[in-house]
Amino acid sequence: MILGFGCEAFAQDQAVGPNTRKKFKIGFNLAPSIDFFQANTEGVNLDKVRAKFGYGLMAEFAFTNNYAITFGLEHKMAGASLDFDVVAADARYFDQSDKTEYRLLTRVHRLDYVNIPITLKLMTNEIGYFTYFGQFGVDLSILASSQAKDSRQALLSSTTDTSGVVSEVFGPASEAQDFIGRYNQTMFINVKLRIGAGFEWNFSGNTALVVSVSYHNGFIDLMKDANIDKVDHDEGLYRYDEIRAKKPFELNANLHHVALNVGILF
Repeated sequence: MILGFGCEAFAQDQAVGPNTRKKFKIGFNLAPSIDFFQANTEGVNLDKVRAKFGYGLMAEFAFTNNYAITFGLEHKMAGASLDFDVVAADARYFDQSDKTEYRLLTRVHRLDYVNIPITLKLMTNEIGYFTYFGQFGVDLSILASSQAKDSRQALLSSTTDTSGVVSEVFGPASEAQDFIGRYNQTMFINVKLRIGAGFEWNFSGNTALVVSVSYHNGFIDLMKDANIDKVDHDEGLYRYDEIRAKKPFELNANLHHVALNVGILF
């Protein structure tokens, strides 16, 4: 509201464009982004941010020259990587393909979403050929695919002495050859708070170039933890407790991103 009032006060004596904004506009949008995880599990941290990309259709329904609702339909390629501390986390899984237990070091997530952004857009009047705006809203994202690629250590041997102390020998760190499907281990929906600002350049009639920068804050933990039944059947991450019994590894991480949005509205 403060942004909207400020924009109107700044623009009311400088508007030289059309008196009435076109009520409905539609166009397309390209959105390169930087994605990163916020991990909320002890021993798990962000490993690397990742450059990603999104594209799709966008539309706008204007109530007045200064207020509009925007929405769209996008394909959002997302993901980043997580680092697992071998002591504090000690996350493991059993690979059915080679019948080997691995200790997880890093995991790169590659996600694809069908994304529906819905925002309130607060605009100045047209100043020259430019309109400046702020946006606030949400992204509603449905998971289309989820894959992961691991850096890991194979458990080579394990022995227990007479006092019950377990000694383990691990191989060197190695990287899995391919991305593996992890759809069943990922939440199928994500919701992000979206806030941004930018400008429109009206270069021909009602056709405008739209450029903005936006921050997208994920609300939902994307990691679906395995239950004890799945762990017993070698599905999902686990760790050992004090008596060397397997228990599900509780991984919690939210995905955020910063995007540069460039599009055309007609």
